Amino acid sequence: NTMTLSPPPNATEQTAHRHQTKREDSIDLLELPSSPSSSDDVVVSSGPLDCTLPKRTLPPWVANQIDEWGERVSLPEWDADEKITPEEHDGITEDDFCCSGDDYRQNNGWIGTDLCHSVTSPVRISHYAIQYKDSKGGVGTKLTGVAHFTQKAESHSGYCHGGSMTSVMDDVIGWTSFFNSGKCVPWSGFTAQVNVSLRRPIPVGSYLKIVGEIIKTEGRKVWISSCLVCGNDDSHVYCTAEGLTILKK
Repeated sequence: NTMTLSPPPNATEQTAHRHQTKREDSIDLLELPSSPSSSDDVVVSSGPLDCTLPKRTLPPWVANQIDEWGERVSLPEWDADEKITPEEHDGITEDDFCCSGDDYRQNNGWIGTDLCHSVTSPVRISHYAIQYKDSKGGVGTKLTGVAHFTQKAESHSGYCHGGSMTSVMDDVIGWTSFFNSGKCVPWSGFTAQVNVSLRRPIPVGSYLKIVGEIIKTEGRKVWISSCLVCGNDDSHVYCTAEGLTILKK
């Protein structure tokens, strides 16, 4: 099942095909992208911004687990290339990856692209899915997704910047709070506090699982616990955070 938010943004982000990945049997149990050849690159143009993006394929653990995460949260500006398996790309043409000229963000007060959900983001979050403890939402509501740490997030050689991990925690905390009422109300609140614990470094190219869960509510205040873990092993934790959001009146 896929949930389409209303009103849904249209395709505002540059979209690309998929990253070719390979299994790395390392202690980190990560899925890391192979080095794309020039023939695998896709040139994407949207207004003044031109960029070349590697094709993208999610690691196998996403397809194996995503049905257990709940109902997919779908926004067209996120989902244009969020395919689960390579087979889902069959029949897709280059035109399917062009940005719409009707830019939802620019037409509704935004200036740029989404920090964590654009295909050009240094760390890109995709495939959010929501589970409710009951129909009223609140405590126990859980949001799960995929975080891809690209080479643009690099700090120390071969490893990602701690700020990219914090951005991911901020994003999942905020989006989890949007589901507090039992339905998604995008941008219905603001993150007020994020306390992050960076447990271990993240190699560039990693695909990790991100989870946020509502643990307490009080009026317009919503507390969320979140974590960033290896997709193949939830006990392999890279980052945890506790956050407070304030919903709009």
